[in-house]
Amino acid sequence: MYLVSPNKSAPQSKTKLLSCPYLSICMCVEHCGKTCLAEGDNQWLGVSLSRRASNGDILACGHRWKNVFFARKDNQNKLPYGVCFKISSGFSHTTQYIPCYRDHQRKFGEDYGSCQAGISNVLTEDLMIMGAPGSFYWTGTVLVYNVSSNVVAAYVDDDSTVLYGSYLGYSVGAGHFLHRDSMEIVGGAPQHGQAGKVYIFRVEGKTLKIVNETSGSQLGSYYGASVCAVDLNADGLSDLLVGAPMYSVVREEGRVHVYINQGQASMSEAPFKLVGRDSYAARFGETITDLGDIDNDGYPDVAIGAPQEEDLRGAVYIYNGRKGGVTASFSQRITGSVLGNSLRMFGQSVSGGVDVDGNGYPDVAVGAYLSDSVIVLRTRPVVMVEASLLLPASVNRSVALCHEHGLPAMCVEVSVCFRVKGKQVPGHIEVKFNLTADVHNKEPFPSRFYFHGNGTSNVTAGRVRAKHGEETCSMHQAFLRRDVRDIFTPVHFEVEYELGEHRVARAGPKISRPLTPILQQREGFSNLVSNKTQFARYCVWENCSTNLQISVVYRRSHNNVPYFALGNGKTIMLNATLANIGDDAFLPKLLLRFPTNLHFIRVLDAEEKYVSCEVVEENKTHVGLDCSVGNLYIPSLSKVAICPLRTHSAHTPHTLRPCLGLFCH
Repeated sequence: MYLVSPNKSAPQSKTKLLSCPYLSICMCVEHCGKTCLAEGDNQWLGVSLSRRASNGDILACGHRWKNVFFARKDNQNKLPYGVCFKISSGFSHTTQYIPCYRDHQRKFGEDYGSCQAGISNVLTEDLMIMGAPGSFYWTGTVLVYNVSSNVVAAYVDDDSTVLYGSYLGYSVGAGHFLHRDSMEIVGGAPQHGQAGKVYIFRVEGKTLKIVNETSGSQLGSYYGASVCAVDLNADGLSDLLVGAPMYSVVREEGRVHVYINQGQASMSEAPFKLVGRDSYAARFGETITDLGDIDNDGYPDVAIGAPQEEDLRGAVYIYNGRKGGVTASFSQRITGSVLGNSLRMFGQSVSGGVDVDGNGYPDVAVGAYLSDSVIVLRTRPVVMVEASLLLPASVNRSVALCHEHGLPAMCVEVSVCFRVKGKQVPGHIEVKFNLTADVHNKEPFPSRFYFHGNGTSNVTAGRVRAKHGEETCSMHQAFLRRDVRDIFTPVHFEVEYELGEHRVARAGPKISRPLTPILQQREGFSNLVSNKTQFARYCVWENCSTNLQISVVYRRSHNNVPYFALGNGKTIMLNATLANIGDDAFLPKLLLRFPTNLHFIRVLDAEEKYVSCEVVEENKTHVGLDCSVGNLYIPSLSKVAICPLRTHSAHTPHTLRPCLGLFCH
């Protein structure tokens, strides 16, 4: 249940708060003291609202509530003390608090005469913390009421640390800054020196003592207008976010400063500031709220309002806590214009930490001030996916494990596996994926593996339906191309995945339909998983070496005689036999050099023997011919016969002395 305040501009002699689902709660001050007469008109009850997480009690304040006793009696100023009401979780009981009231206090501005208590408030297990920025001629103070001991503590500026007109208490917060089990108080003073300051206090009896202070960097930025104590990195100590909504590059784009607690309230400012979209006149940082862990990664997340963005339509930004503090960029931007054309100043107030729809995730309520509206944003369940890509350690080129078109074929068995986890994730989760083979293959060469049923593409798509906590796998066969020559570099496979369709049936009389889950974007997250394998090499010799030998026989294309007479015939056939008496020879080449009066024609049965030759150099006396031999390699203890044909020019007598050479990898 969320509690909201009505239009602050309406006269309110008897102010009501509205709860959702709708329930009207009337809170009136009947008696306030010996020299007190209540005036509730225009008191802005609900200007600040906070909730105790343990039992649901609520603290609602109206900082413009006034004591008019001396105004009626002596025609003096009305005294804007402010009032707060603590409301029980069942809305059956309310208790009023007017912490600034003093009998016979009549001077406006002096001491607590115009304190405006409750412009900000925080309710913890034992403490009611209220900002009172009008105290002591708008120096301001923070009031802390301990509900267990009935002791009220306040910051009293005896040594003028806080300047007049600082508005200390304009914003307040509470957190564990000194120790994991202590509770310290935060107070913002956005007008201190016109640049703003934020103080961290510890409670000592009836006084607050400063233990840390941070300062704004730009005049008029209103640094300290909002504060949020939140343990961003989940180390047990509170960190601090400070809003400066009027920080200007052009005009009032706004900034949020990030301070990470190093221990003992030693706050280290992050090297970046949160900026939203850095939009003109957005006033980003007007409000900052701890949402709880909405993405289920173990770190709290925050919402930051920019109510004047998009010409007063407004927006809210979500930032996620991380081990190092907080993400520098937002994970989600929610605009008032998307939710409805009538919404204006969406994001002026934000509240979180309440699970409205009972799906186990805290939801978010956002106020649109100029539209008298509150929007409840429900948090979708988050799915964590653990993906793996399983490959054999090596590929044996000599063993055909698969069949293609009824014939044995060399392939690799690829397993794509998924395990899904999450809170309140019903039914089966569909995961869609694209599997790519040989992703590091360089153009213009085709990939060395392809998937059957998808033409000759090295990409195939698939989907699985996984059950919570159980591993589900999909098997695929990647086929090796016949003309592959690169068997030295590893073969990399990659799978990219996303959530598919997930239909959730409505179960029981819930207030709203179930939400489909989303994929968790945790720190270091990537929806890309890769693995690699390599071609196997099996060696006979200790040093895994080849031993290529070549034998050459000159033959005429007819009249088989052991010699060739110049001028007798025009065609020569050279029989070259490569024998490998060592280990497998990878990518072997035969290099031939012959006189220019010989011209290369072709290699007999070249395609069958996987031999391809090309002329690589030519000068006045010699021609070079390089021949790649074998599909991938010449196996150990095997031979390849190569028969290039050449034509002979009879016009220039020349001694035939071809030069041959071999090399392999």
